[in-house]
Amino acid sequence: TTECFLLAAMAYDRYVAIYNPLLYSVSMTPRVFVPLIAASVLGGTLHATVHTVATFSLSFCGTNVIQHIFCDIPALLAISCSDTHLNQLLLFYIAGSIEMVTVLVVLISYGFILAAVLRTRSAEGKRKVFSTCGSHLTAVSIFHGTVLFMYVRPTSNYTLEQDMVVSMFYTVVISALNPVIYSLQNKDVKGAIQKVFGKNQFMNTVRFSS
Repeated sequence: TTECFLLAAMAYDRYVAIYNPLLYSVSMTPRVFVPLIAASVLGGTLHATVHTVATFSLSFCGTNVIQHIFCDIPALLAISCSDTHLNQLLLFYIAGSIEMVTVLVVLISYGFILAAVLRTRSAEGKRKVFSTCGSHLTAVSIFHGTVLFMYVRPTSNYTLEQDMVVSMFYTVVISALNPVIYSLQNKDVKGAIQKVFGKNQFMNTVRFSS
């Protein structure tokens, strides 16, 4: 949940940077982005607390083995011998509402960004915009796609085997990819990658020639 809010805040940050670049340093000050980060963490904590408290009301009278890679909500509900209807509703509606709001913020932000791109006549300017937004859109697509599959779907469609595979994306794969995705915007990183690939290509050419 915290990452959902952070990705939405990052979309707003990119909107401010591209739509009003001259005012970015004035608009996006620590007085703005620090509360955004704090609110994201607080929102994630509150959301987790709601489901944790709701889980305390359940009974677990059978197996205590969770068929999952971590103690996730759907996996916990699957081994409960209580009526989990309320828990399922909380999961679906709260997670669904958070997804809708954060995705809507992302879409609105990128709608304004697209409008700014269409007004830009410079090809170099458009390339910079796509370079800036491409990494964030990649992270947003992977993250929200897997989260929607995990939490915003009918209970009858839950299969723990699929959930274990899908959950790997937003817990491990995305966390591992984020530094790579966002580092590709850095000129020094790009230069280092080009040097490595250029050197390898040169070595292969020498070997092939010899």
